[in-house]
Amino acid sequence: MSGPASFAAARQALELHDGTLLTIEPLQAADGQRLGIVFAGIDPWAAYGYPAAALSSFLSAAEPGATRFALQLGDDLAGAAVIRPGWLRGPYLQFLAIVPAHQGRGLGSALLAWMEREARAAKERNLWVAASEINSGALRLYERHGFEQTVKLDDLAWDGRAEILMRKRL
Repeated sequence: MSGPASFAAARQALELHDGTLLTIEPLQAADGQRLGIVFAGIDPWAAYGYPAAALSSFLSAAEPGATRFALQLGDDLAGAAVIRPGWLRGPYLQFLAIVPAHQGRGLGSALLAWMEREARAAKERNLWVAASEINSGALRLYERHGFEQTVKLDDLAWDGRAEILMRKRL
């Protein structure tokens, strides 16, 4: 058995279905600040009334064991992801958000495929993600990629709403 996938903050270039290159690289604090403001205006964060300052702080923080990644399309900052390796016998995608102008282009799919390749190379057993029950687009994305709902967590992020923990067995 190997150790957990490292998801080291190294630059990765992935080709999207349309031939465009998606670059995954370490998220700079200033970019995290900017993206927090953008993401606070879209669901599920907008529906929860999640403050832009809190999202900006989360994305710009340096946290051991939770690598923040920028998703770049050329010079455009198109999204962000946070991955926690070695969670429950596999990495946990703690955060994924795509700037509205870049949604629907396959960035989430490319990130999930990369995450799975890294986990398989490290001989991990699972991939994990949680999504809000109101985030139907995210739930569909994860299900398309083989994730199954494992548990509904009521009142976790917001009273009266549930988060869905999902697992993909490798």
